[in-house]
Amino acid sequence: MHRRDFLWTGAAAASLLALPARGQPPDRLGEVLRLERPGLAHDAHSVDVAKAAAALDAALMAFAGAASPGAAMARFVSRDDRVALKVNALAAPGHVFPPALAQHVARRVIEAGVPAERVVIYDQYPSRMRKAGYVFTTAPGAVRCVCHRLVGFGARAVPYADGKNALKWSRALLDATAVLNLMVPKDHDLAGVTGALKNLAFGSVDHVPEFHADIQRAIPWVYAQPEIRDKVRLCLCDASRVTYDGGPHDKPKTRAVCDAVLVAEDGVAMDWAVLELVNAERARRGLLGVERDARRRPDWLHNAANMALGARFADLRWRRIDDAGRASAWAPAHIDKAFSAGDPGPPRGG
Repeated sequence: MHRRDFLWTGAAAASLLALPARGQPPDRLGEVLRLERPGLAHDAHSVDVAKAAAALDAALMAFAGAASPGAAMARFVSRDDRVALKVNALAAPGHVFPPALAQHVARRVIEAGVPAERVVIYDQYPSRMRKAGYVFTTAPGAVRCVCHRLVGFGARAVPYADGKNALKWSRALLDATAVLNLMVPKDHDLAGVTGALKNLAFGSVDHVPEFHADIQRAIPWVYAQPEIRDKVRLCLCDASRVTYDGGPHDKPKTRAVCDAVLVAEDGVAMDWAVLELVNAERARRGLLGVERDARRRPDWLHNAANMALGARFADLRWRRIDDAGRASAWAPAHIDKAFSAGDPGPPRGG
């Protein structure tokens, strides 16, 4: 099997290269900041939200080079924006982006000058959001919290590249001018891992199962549409814990403390970092990296880079701030070298 046989390099990919490349400034492509703080997680099952919020503030200020969290957030959103915070509540109740932490991020957006009524927190499934502790509200003058069912979908159906399926966008996404992608790092039974791209791409549309059969192409294709690509300003990952196997649903027995938060503008770079975190926990337990499993190898990472959605692996620039405040380079140590170079390895199912 040649590399060209598993990477999506046909006419659809070529056409997407021509999409407007608004989003990450070129000098932030490939950059991820990892900040470590002990005690962000009480254990593998719960988060110390106060500590996680403080760590997220510190990481955001370091990433933006700003003196305060509000000033840092103002580098990414403006008072004229309508800001959507896309959370991940799929693995409720055990491994979600915490509601209180999402509200904390919303407060920082307000401090950046965005009126509260122009901020919305959203995700897909009402039952999962409720189970995670999210409380739906559409009260005037306040930050809204909604699911797809509450706000509905746009009228226009967007044909998918296969010519068979189509999607409609959540109005929470359509109404926004800026999106903050709030995620947790998890293993995924079909995609290998789930972090930034999948959270937004599959979490903002009306029908998801239809795209699972073509997941390697579908994740980057959906993310590349202007409704997402033109709006993403920031990716924030609560890596206080990581699900290293059996995801994406709640799997308490395969969740571990990680005690970190990650910040990036480049969603592809963030997802490489998520793969590193998941694989690091797998390695500690004698498990192979997820890319070694041909059934769920995350080839979509290469496809996304080929479609100019973010940096290639060779161009990643990761930084780490440890619990003593020392800054250093953070190099991937748990991602298969052949896979990271674009070698597909054995054929699927082999």
